[in-house]
Amino acid sequence: MKTRRDFLKQSSMVMGGLALPIIPSCVAGSRIKAAGPMKTQHIQKPLVLWFSQTGYTKRNGMLLQKTFERLGLNATGADIRDFDRGGINKFDLIVLGSPVFYYDAPQYVKDWIQTLPDLRGVPVAAYVTFGGPEGNQHNAACSILEGLVEKQGVPIGIDTFMNMSSFPLAWSKDKVHEKTWMSRHLPNKDTYREVREFAGYLVDQVKKGQSSEFSKKITLRECSTWLAPVFWTKLFVKNHSIDKKSCIRCGTCVEKCPVDAIDLSGYKVNTDACVLCFGCINNCPAGAVHMEYDGEKVIGYHDFMKLKELKIIEPDEGLEKKK
Repeated sequence: MKTRRDFLKQSSMVMGGLALPIIPSCVAGSRIKAAGPMKTQHIQKPLVLWFSQTGYTKRNGMLLQKTFERLGLNATGADIRDFDRGGINKFDLIVLGSPVFYYDAPQYVKDWIQTLPDLRGVPVAAYVTFGGPEGNQHNAACSILEGLVEKQGVPIGIDTFMNMSSFPLAWSKDKVHEKTWMSRHLPNKDTYREVREFAGYLVDQVKKGQSSEFSKKITLRECSTWLAPVFWTKLFVKNHSIDKKSCIRCGTCVEKCPVDAIDLSGYKVNTDACVLCFGCINNCPAGAVHMEYDGEKVIGYHDFMKLKELKIIEPDEGLEKKK
């Protein structure tokens, strides 16, 4: 079974001659740096936001929030879909997290950032979760940070946290992509340690009044984002629909779709609008979302976890026992 990585690798080789002339313009952007001074060096109310589809990014975001709280701060955490953007300026640190989609931050996240008001020197940071290891994760995090800096935020940090891939095309009932299976133990206690350290690092940066500069790396993965990977993947996707008989009308697919492509009243999916984030098929509790990829039925993330008897270790598991 072909995976997204296999397909994009083949596409990159075929289109390499076309891509080479645009390498400087698509990856060698200007450095991401502060345009003005930091608003404050005293954190009281940090804000952690996330866009999460299968739970990895949310789990790390909630851990960041709890770590800030354990440091004595009045932290807030929320999914960006539930957050009131109008009140964002009352916070003195903003951290935004997202999964990596098609080697970049999701367009939905980048568009959401553009709707924010002026951040007026608020220190900002970004993190991404990725199923890698070759997910272009650094550049994806830079994409988020770049958007926040364009809103006059002051950049202080980025980080990346690996987990098992939740990309359904990387597995099937009979075969699992090797790199997906190798990372089935992630996230683990070391991942969560890194998340906690990231929170501490951000607090220290603000206390020092220390902004940072970042820039994207020159990678083939970055250039592949300019080759419309969603469009090419869609060529192999067929029969994306909702089974009326199986659907329990819980609305999970509607909630998870970032582009309003689900019409639950008509049990239809607008495949033209769909961005293949797989939020619908990964989260449907009834297995009612149908999709075929390269002639094979796709199973969702939670169904895959049950099938393979996999379980995610939660951040605080075992901590109480150690006390």
